Amino acid sequence: MDTNVLASGRDILSLVIFAFLCILAILWILVPFAVFGVKSLLHSLIAEQRRTNQALEALSEQLQASALRPVVLHDPAPTTRVVDTGPTPG
Repeated sequence: MDTNVLASGRDILSLVIFAFLCILAILWILVPFAVFGVKSLLHSLIAEQRRTNQALEALSEQLQASALRPVVLHDPAPTTRVVDTGPTPG
């Protein structure tokens, strides 16, 4: 094989590896800023979760209290009874 082809292949590969390492270094430097940026969002999500849990506990207590009371069902319109007297003559 021609040595120029191998040299250009190695040059391209080393350029790709160098570009990847540069991008990786930039991302590594930016990671702490991303973590601190997300921190306040996590605190607000935790506070919202606590409010939701308190609301669910209150709802659960209301449901348990209502389950202990007897439930009386009233028929709003009493139905008339039909009495079967047997077969009709005819």
